[in-house]
Order: sequence, then structure tokens, then C-alpha cells
Amino acid sequence: MKELLIPVGSYEALEYAVYNGCDAVYLAGKKYGARSYANNFTLEELKNAVSFCHLYDVKVYVAINIMIFEREFKEVIKYILYLNSINVDALIISDLGLISYLHQNYPKIVIHASTQAHTFNINQIKFLKELGVKRVVVDRELSIEEINCFENIMEIEVFIHGALCVCYSGNCLMSYLTKKRSGNRGCCAQNCRLPYQLKQNNKLVNLKDKYLLSTKELNTSYHIEELMKSNITSFKVEGRMKSPSYVGFITNFYRTLIDNYQKFGKVMISEEDIEKLKVIYNRDFTDGYLFNNQNIYNMKSPNHQGIILGKVIDFNKKIVKIKLFKDLNQEDGIRFVNENLGMIVNFLYDEKGKLINKAFKNDIVLIDNKLKIESLGEVRKTIDYQLEKTLQKTFKRTILIDVILNITLDNFIITVIDNKNKITMERKICEKALKVVTSKEEIIKQIKKTGDTPFTIGQIKILLEPNLFIPIKKINEIRRDVLEKLESVRRK
Repeated sequence: MKELLIPVGSYEALEYAVYNGCDAVYLAGKKYGARSYANNFTLEELKNAVSFCHLYDVKVYVAINIMIFEREFKEVIKYILYLNSINVDALIISDLGLISYLHQNYPKIVIHASTQAHTFNINQIKFLKELGVKRVVVDRELSIEEINCFENIMEIEVFIHGALCVCYSGNCLMSYLTKKRSGNRGCCAQNCRLPYQLKQNNKLVNLKDKYLLSTKELNTSYHIEELMKSNITSFKVEGRMKSPSYVGFITNFYRTLIDNYQKFGKVMISEEDIEKLKVIYNRDFTDGYLFNNQNIYNMKSPNHQGIILGKVIDFNKKIVKIKLFKDLNQEDGIRFVNENLGMIVNFLYDEKGKLINKAFKNDIVLIDNKLKIESLGEVRKTIDYQLEKTLQKTFKRTILIDVILNITLDNFIITVIDNKNKITMERKICEKALKVVTSKEEIIKQIKKTGDTPFTIGQIKILLEPNLFIPIKKINEIRRDVLEKLESVRRK
């Protein structure tokens, strides 16, 4: 089984990831994580996150992936012991001193070596194994062929989607040197997303595109077959700064690809899915060094590109006239490429100036010229309002359980079984029927009423002594109690 590992920077994003089918999440507390500008989690939220995730068999990995100052060491150990006490599944660490200390003093704590540890060859992997590391997140500069050459020494985790660093992970000091904000302390200023000039032989080179260091988004969705056949343990998505709706969509997108490949043995991606993926977030896509693609830069723009929506065919001080190549809804977000300016379409008009809430491919529409557009050019859709609304309607994940009932005059015994637990409860709630006999169908009907719980009933096996009366209230009580017990056990 391959693990789908999803980033969550907030509790809402966590729920979107879990409900959309992730196998594991990675997150951070308010300190010591490499994304200090994400919302991140308080200590109480971390505890609740572990309980919530474990309920659905989702693992929780907490990032402590910055370089630790000596003055912080005691506080970091105290924090780690708290994480261990709430049953976090693993810690993602880059500081080799901290890894070594934990291995010597707390060998049962599971450690994953962060991508910030900059691991790119077999000797480093062997070294980390000696330090007690269970899993390593290898460098994004490695190809899948190189990764497959690693012996099965430990679990391998690989980024399959999201932003790329232009520098070797854990080795970039540019942000600190220019703005005193260290990327290795969680405060990267993203200098690589800024415009630059290029000099050659001390002379400026006249370049049309200025974002010389800005990388595209990694997207390996067309390579699911190669990934599934690889020795990679965990497929990791980047994005703890991303919105809950992005997290939900990307989780569902890759969950569907993985499940379909396991079920049908082939990759199935529709153009509609790719279009949604692009409009949710992209800086143009690349399959990156992982699949030997050297074309990883988008020097035109560091921003979300969306999809091509249409083109400006006329404008004045009040309105902009657009010929549409795709449908457009009121409240969609658009960007004018020439000006590199974006807006929300609060008011949308047809060609005659009538207010409308939706326009279609090949229509000509008018919008208010709030951005003072003064050129003809390409228009892109960067937010799809209807898609965002759909993503917010997240359906809860359910847990399938089977039920065994053994009912006699002396005892009502109920056993519930999930994929790893078996909980039995018994009560003396049955009476000899004087007038009314409780039927098997009535009992099954009550047992199936799981209500607000996360459980859904699969098979029910029932052995029922004849001529019994069982109060419906008592059946409901024992059902609620046994499901509460099962939920409590799963949350640990």
C-alpha cells in the first residue's frame, strides 16, 4: 500500500484532508516548524487533531523541521514529550543533533528525516538509519530511477505535487542574507518569487521575463503508474500554506487516481479534472526532476496562473469587453495578463449591458473597469466560484463496521468489529414476551441507526431466542454505548 500524505496548516484544512481520503497528514505546532506563517496548531488543537485523525485511521506526523538553537533545546524536548504523550505517529525532524539525542534517550519515538535534512544518496540513508530514523523524505532533485536504486533500508517519502524550491532543501540562505529571515528557521521570504535582472559580462541582458528563479508547480498525476510500481512508501503533497478547499480537492484528486489504478490497473484522468486542478492552483505544471524534466521554471510570473478564460477585445474608462473561451460566473476571480492585475467579478453584464450571473463559452461579456485596463490581451480565470462552493460541501468520511448479536432471555450481547478492533457489550434487557414479540427485523432496524456517529453498518449477524420482548429504548442505549466505546478506542 502506498500512503497519501497531505499537508494541513489549519484545523479546517485537516478536516478537508481526512474527509477526502488521505492516509496521513503532516502539520506543525506554533513553534519549530518550517512554515511559521501557516495558522498551525496549538497544543490543545494538536491533541484534538490526533484524536480526530486516529478515529479515521489517519496517521499524524508533526514537523519539527527547523535547525534548533541550543537555548531552545530543553523546551523542544518538553514539546516532543508532549507530542509523544498524545500518540503522534511520527516526528519530522531535520536537525541531526536532535535526531541523535532522541534516538539515544527516547528510542521508541518514531522519527522521519525531513527533506530539510537534504538526503540524496544511499550513504546518507544508511547514516540516518544508524541514527534511528524510520523514514526519509528524499531530495526533490532526485529522479525516480535514482530513488528506485536505493536499497530497502527504510521507508522513502517523495513529493509528488506542489511548490518546488529552486535551491537544495535545507541549504538555502538567500532569505536570511537579504532579509534576516531564515528559511531553515521557518521564515523564508521566498526571494525566488521576486523579479531579477540578469547580467552577462557586467552588462544587463534585456529579458522580457523577469522571474528568473521562480519554479513551476510539481504535478506527477500522469505518472501514477510509475509511482505505484516504485519503492516509494509515501506520496507527499506540498502545501501547508494552502487553503482548505485546495487541500480537499488535491486529496480527492490523488485519492481517486491511486484507488482507480489499484482497482483497474491504469491511470484515468479527465480533462475536466485537469482543468479544475489548474484553476484551484498552478504556476504552470512540471513533472520535475523526479521524471527527468529540466524545465522547472516559469519566468513569466510567480503567481497562480489559473486557466485561459478569454481575451479583451475592447475597453474604455468604465467597462472592459471580453470574448470568452470558457464559462464565467459572477464572483469568479480573473487576472488580466498584460497588466498582471486580478479582481473578483462582482458584477457581470451581457453584451447589451444587462446584469447576469453566468456567461458561457463564445459569449461576449462586459465587466466594470475597476483596474483601469488599457490594453487588449489574455484574461485568465484564477478562482472558480462554483467549484469553491462545491468543495466546501465536504461529505464526512464513514467507518464501516460489522455487528454480531447474540440475544437470549438472560443476555443481549452485541459485538462491533472494525478493521482492527472488536468491542463486545452485554446487558440484561430482555423479557419473556407476554403479548408483543420483538422481531429480528425491528432489532436490525434499531441497530442500523448510527445517527451522528462516524460509523456505517455493514453485515449484521443475529442469533435470536424466540418469544422475547426487548424495549426499543434499551436496544438504542446499548447500540449508543458500544459505538461510543468503539469510537473512544479508535481515537487513541
